[in-house]
Amino acid sequence: MSETGHALLARQPIYNRSLEIAAYELLFRASTDAQQASFTCGDKATSQVLLNAFGEAGLASICGPHPAFINFTKNLILNRPTFDLNQYVIEILEDIEVDDELIAALGEAKAQGAKLALDDFILDANSAPLLHFVDIVKVDVLALKKSQIERFAKVFIPRKITMLAEKVETHEMYQFCKDLGYELFQGYFLSRPQIIEGRAMPDNKLVVLKLLRDLRDPEVSVKSMTQTLSQDPQMSYKLLRLVNSAAFARVEKCTSLQQAISMLGLSHIRSWASLLALGNLDDKPLALRQSSLERALICQKLGERMGQYPSTDYYTVGLFSLLDAFLDRPISEIITSLKLPAEMEQGILNEGGLLGLALDTAKCFQEARLGDLKLQELAKFQLDQLTMDTLYKESLQESDQQVKDLN
Repeated sequence: MSETGHALLARQPIYNRSLEIAAYELLFRASTDAQQASFTCGDKATSQVLLNAFGEAGLASICGPHPAFINFTKNLILNRPTFDLNQYVIEILEDIEVDDELIAALGEAKAQGAKLALDDFILDANSAPLLHFVDIVKVDVLALKKSQIERFAKVFIPRKITMLAEKVETHEMYQFCKDLGYELFQGYFLSRPQIIEGRAMPDNKLVVLKLLRDLRDPEVSVKSMTQTLSQDPQMSYKLLRLVNSAAFARVEKCTSLQQAISMLGLSHIRSWASLLALGNLDDKPLALRQSSLERALICQKLGERMGQYPSTDYYTVGLFSLLDAFLDRPISEIITSLKLPAEMEQGILNEGGLLGLALDTAKCFQEARLGDLKLQELAKFQLDQLTMDTLYKESLQESDQQVKDLN
């Protein structure tokens, strides 16, 4: 595949201080060869890759109303794509060669309204001239000591430069950077539990866990599920609103839970009700629910191609793989308590079988580990690069829309 051909895409959320999604970083991989994988495609052809990746729908089809952070090489800065400048932030790579030509191009972009960010910033003679242009400085907190992270905040925040902490992997580091005045955060901390040994599970999380158990009961009937869901009027309302939303495009509107369950089936209702139950945890940000929904939809779409199990089982594996982050308990403890079928349990805990392959693939996309995709195994199900990229984009668009429908 040529570099101007189709590219695999991954997006990573960037959060604000309230843990709302403020932007996405977009990462690309133009080759299916793991040895040649490039997440920041490295020459003029990147412009064409970007245009091919988004087509006529534009960046909004991937990022919605949020701006896209995109790594720009020198050639791409000199030959900027034709996207609306309000839709993206130019990330200047840390190893870029700074010369008069680059400075002139950045000055022109800035004059036209572009937002500029320095990626993996380290202050040296090469990067210093760029500080006159940039709006955002990204700091790799994994590569620095806390004293260095603090020093950057003291130097740049008074200059009205927005500080972005990237590779934030724990809530402790998020809080440390937040206290220093960092405004934006990127990393996996949101999808990891805050486990404190000896702490009892709060009542609201016990209620959610019980509801998840009840929903997974293989002997449950339409009547008993209706009774279970009716105990939470807010959930019942949201479930009916979702069933009647554009996501299902039904001519006939459902007016009762029992009707909704009869029309969609127990498996689909289980999936949606589980997501809504997790949404009742008011100590968890909406962004975590959006991430779990995105993962569940990726798994479901992959499952429709892989077969062997119902697509709703793939959905559940994706959704439940983040239960530890919702409930702040070890994932093995939670999954064991739910008494899931063995193949689903193995899929979540060990990424075994086809359910596990779908989950691993979804994680690779969400974490931008596109070089780790098990391409040979996926190819057995006609899941090539173009197909997976299409399914991934569909999942992003559907999850974004469904989050709106749920709120």
